[in-house]
Amino acid sequence: MKIKSIIVLIAVLSLFVVGCGKTKPTPKPVIEEDFLTLADISGRTSFEEDTPDVRVIKVKAKALIKKDDIRLAKNSALENAGKMAVEAMVRELMTSDDYNRRYEEIERYFSKNIDEFVIDRQVVGERKIYNDKYYGISAAFKISRQKTLVALQKDLRLIDASGSTMVTVITSKKGLDLSSVGYKFQDIEDMLMNQMQTDLNQRGLRAMDFRNAVTAMQTDDKKRAEFAKLSKEQFMVMIAGSSAKNAAFDQQVKEAEDFYATGLTLLRQMAKIVVEINILSLDKTDKALVLGIDVTAKNISTATGGAFAHETFNVARRTGPNTSSAAMITELVRDTYQDMKNRFIPQVIKEMSTVDATGNKLIRYELVMKGFDSQEFRQIRKAVEGSQTDGFRYIDYDNTLKDAVPASINIVFVRYAGRLSSLADTVLDALDGAGIRTEDPIVAQDLTDLVFQKSKKE
Repeated sequence: MKIKSIIVLIAVLSLFVVGCGKTKPTPKPVIEEDFLTLADISGRTSFEEDTPDVRVIKVKAKALIKKDDIRLAKNSALENAGKMAVEAMVRELMTSDDYNRRYEEIERYFSKNIDEFVIDRQVVGERKIYNDKYYGISAAFKISRQKTLVALQKDLRLIDASGSTMVTVITSKKGLDLSSVGYKFQDIEDMLMNQMQTDLNQRGLRAMDFRNAVTAMQTDDKKRAEFAKLSKEQFMVMIAGSSAKNAAFDQQVKEAEDFYATGLTLLRQMAKIVVEINILSLDKTDKALVLGIDVTAKNISTATGGAFAHETFNVARRTGPNTSSAAMITELVRDTYQDMKNRFIPQVIKEMSTVDATGNKLIRYELVMKGFDSQEFRQIRKAVEGSQTDGFRYIDYDNTLKDAVPASINIVFVRYAGRLSSLADTVLDALDGAGIRTEDPIVAQDLTDLVFQKSKKE
């Protein structure tokens, strides 16, 4: 019996020793050199801007990891990234003044309706960052320009429709004969308008031809009575500023000097720019098909008005004895518009001042303060808030990770109009003025956070 008892005791001790051997190993401590940020996350997207309406925007974002739930943190980071991508699209469609004045309203509206504007999304890089307390992603989004523009115009009424609208009138030299190429003038007119409308609509502008402009006035009885009978020729005389006595048109124009002022007033309510495309010639030779046009743009929204852009285009396509002129005309019109797009349309966009992707608009950034105690972080907040200007706004702060190990992490939210490198210098100057020394932050493309680490130098 004694031998059996000894054997049992030995077995129990063996199991105890084995069990102790399976204790969870002590986790490796996080050191300063292992501190990762959004700058350490990268990747390439397969998305392409395959239609005129699609804008591909790449952003980086993060979310706090709660209860070790990585999946939830990733979804939250992706949602944050989507908001940033849509906001980037909004900034491209608005002037600096309008956006900076209303950015809070814009942020509230679009943050609740992100999925309406996101066509597709793709995570191209992801990992734990900030001492494994946050989950960071690099993602690409396909954003709908048109839906974003409609929301700004109709739902938020932040873009004046007339301020982003131009009316195009396409005319031709009297007696232009297109029978040799198997086309009518209206065919070319429609093709040019379709090219212009498709292009400009996706840039945040609205291009209407004269027929649509007149139709747009039909909903108002008073306007219809004064405007609906206006012919294309009368319209151009009105825009040119000719007096009624010199206008050889119908009785409506001849006997009403104030018709010009009235008509122009009505037009200004729905458009800012008038573009006249005058088709000068469409000639066919043995070797080429040549289209010649003359284009003029006039700003009618100001009292002075007048032409601000003018170009003449002659575009040719090689042809042969067996080539169908009718089949080539579509390509010729497309080539002509490409020339217009490169040489003329940029002048129109600049005058419209609606698409302003390079303007100084307030962008949301996060200033991450690493290694500062509570008192130092209060000084930092005061220094940042005290440095506010029209282009630099203090928003809020987050001290959720103020007790993080091995170093505290605190975040200040700001908005800044300008380059990220300029923001870094602005913050460094503010902190230097408060006697707070930090290391220079990493500045890189796609980043919307700057990490300021407490200087190790005394």
